[in-house]
Amino acid sequence: MSGQQHCEVPEIFTKRVTRQLMPEELESRILRFLSSRQVCVLSTCRDNQPRSTPILFRSKGFTLYMAGEPGRKLGNIKINPKVSVGIFDPKAEFSDDIHDITGLQISGHAKLIGKDDPGFMEAFGLFDRPEAWARHWYGMMIEVVPDTIELLSMALKREEYAARQIWTSPSS
Repeated sequence: MSGQQHCEVPEIFTKRVTRQLMPEELESRILRFLSSRQVCVLSTCRDNQPRSTPILFRSKGFTLYMAGEPGRKLGNIKINPKVSVGIFDPKAEFSDDIHDITGLQISGHAKLIGKDDPGFMEAFGLFDRPEAWARHWYGMMIEVVPDTIELLSMALKREEYAARQIWTSPSS
């Protein structure tokens, strides 16, 4: 076999599972995952030029908040509020176990919240920074309201569920 060893393909690659989680269970798993992470990648687009930015976030329910420093991402959102957010569990990066691969892909709409806008201090407060910092900060809060959230968790196959689960906002 010219240097390659013969080995069986792991069941996780061949196992076809389509069973979906109950909506309440899916929501619970998504909310737990969101509350356990603090960094995401925010993707914006202008003139067909995508831009992805690693950024700190906090969540309140399914809504994400990011503290955005002035830059292209804020300009892109002003022109095109459609965004995508990727969040993954970094454990998989240092693991050989494919079951550790877990992440969220969020498609939604972003809104910029300035210091004088309603909700700014509430969003700023999610980051546990002194309120006095807000007076001197020159950025904006980014609020992302999801339309859909795709949960990918290879470990779900162990529970006889499809690895890809999709949540859709009731308002979509």
